[in-house]
Amino acid sequence: MALNKKSLLNRVLVGSVIFVVMIGMVLLNVYLPNYISDSSTIDKLVGGRAINSVLFAILILISVVEMRRALGKRIPDCFSWIVWLYGFGIMPIYMLFGFMGILFFSLIVFIVSAMIALMRNSAESLVYIAFMLVYPGMFMATLLYLNRSASTHVYAADSIMYQYLESDIWSVLDPILKTRHDNYLLPLNAISIAFVFAVSTFTDTFAYFVGGLFGRKKLCPEISPKKTVEGAVGGIIGGLLGSFLVFVLFDWTKVFGPQFGLTFEGLNLSTTNTVLTYVIIGLFGSVATQVGDLLASMIKRYCGIKDYSRLLGEHGGIIDRLDGIMFNSVLVSFVFMFIL
Repeated sequence: MALNKKSLLNRVLVGSVIFVVMIGMVLLNVYLPNYISDSSTIDKLVGGRAINSVLFAILILISVVEMRRALGKRIPDCFSWIVWLYGFGIMPIYMLFGFMGILFFSLIVFIVSAMIALMRNSAESLVYIAFMLVYPGMFMATLLYLNRSASTHVYAADSIMYQYLESDIWSVLDPILKTRHDNYLLPLNAISIAFVFAVSTFTDTFAYFVGGLFGRKKLCPEISPKKTVEGAVGGIIGGLLGSFLVFVLFDWTKVFGPQFGLTFEGLNLSTTNTVLTYVIIGLFGSVATQVGDLLASMIKRYCGIKDYSRLLGEHGGIIDRLDGIMFNSVLVSFVFMFIL
């Protein structure tokens, strides 16, 4: 399969813009922190976490609307307000109750949807609503989970990690909710987001070039005719390289400071756990990225559409661009849940 020069140029241009945005989001978390010693409310409003959380919430809203559009009449119009409620409700629920709040919010939305489905005797539409709440809703919401990077550990004031713990806009609510969330925010949101972006980007890039240059055996011809086994293997190599790049930046050269890496002594992570984290995310994160890409293609074929929207012109919509990233985000969230 020969590489199409026009397609290659378009892919490089759009990919470059997306990559720059991704780097910007990582840098926001690095250079615009809100340490627990900060007391200014306005600082918390403009912190890197807060800005990125708003951006992620907007992406979730758009993705849910795109999936609603893709499913079309399979979800009757009487459910439309549920879709908008869920899309706009993600952010305030997350602000108040964290990721667990999003989980229960999704369950409540499903219960309300079930009541409507019962009144209309529409079991099929309820299945599509449930699917939409999970994908892309919950999948995309894991980006919010990673951006928060909350720890289950309580650090004493004399701990080496204590000086790097962060607060954000949600800490303003602490006197009311008694949550003390600001005491548990680690500076690992930067590396967690970097993992998601780097591994997925390198996976897509290597899969495209290796598949285009050496691809012979079709991977899933009925779902995505252009994808090849050789490209998938190239994608895995790319994912491992993406994870290695994160290691070089955050833990080898420590260009952003030692507290942002997994080898920081205040985290008390063993060398074995650190190495496993990088390898698992690089390897299985690449697999997750490619599975996410294939699933998005399968759904489009099922719905009879070319793209989820035209928001990005000929390059489709948000789901078209983030299909692999949202799957990788779930994998990275799963890994971080056990190491933080």
